[in-house]
Amino acid sequence: MSDDPTTFNQFSKLPQNLVMTAIQVMQFSGHFVDLKQPKTFHWDQFLDGINNYKGMSINCVTFFRLRLTLLVLGDDLTFDKYQNNTINQQSATVSTMVDKIVDFLRVVLSIALTKEDIDALTKNIDTTFRNLREAKDHGWADFSTSNSSSNSSWEYRVLFAFPNPDLPDFFYSLVTTIKLEADIKEESSWWGLQHKSAQGMNSLRSLEEKHNFQQAISGRETTFNKSIYF
Repeated sequence: MSDDPTTFNQFSKLPQNLVMTAIQVMQFSGHFVDLKQPKTFHWDQFLDGINNYKGMSINCVTFFRLRLTLLVLGDDLTFDKYQNNTINQQSATVSTMVDKIVDFLRVVLSIALTKEDIDALTKNIDTTFRNLREAKDHGWADFSTSNSSSNSSWEYRVLFAFPNPDLPDFFYSLVTTIKLEADIKEESSWWGLQHKSAQGMNSLRSLEEKHNFQQAISGRETTFNKSIYF
């Protein structure tokens, strides 16, 4: 599987004994990325693929507009929940949108994140959207035009993985897509979102260019046992 194209970035806090399983999860998720330009992740096909795992039963409930999908697969995999969120922000900076994305992830993940975890998540997402050309070259971010002739967007695909603090052979995996749309027409104009100074983040935030942003975030959290095999 080493020849498979890279379509997901990975953010992992896993110990070494769980890393190979997380790589399998990322490769499995990558099969549901349509490689036609612009590349995009098909959530419905991904869920169907998970459902086809042997021994699975599925139950769906709705709780305060949050769709929870519970899957039981013996001791190997439990599909905990799915959530998506859309935020419209007039005259905002990238830093503002990144903060809102991290707030969403804190809600979706089933573990309490430390300040170090939150800072690392923020850096991962902030770095991606300030270096979109590099992210595109890696294969985990793609540009597309929007229905509005003056707008365009990027889809960032990333797998977050955290150990289960109570069960050493299990970990939480959050397959995530982040679509950031703005009143930016040309792909090359997004390159200007990167920092133009070596100053600290707090100083830069007040100098950032503002845009009318819309972001759509989707995430599915799954609990995996290290013995699972796709």
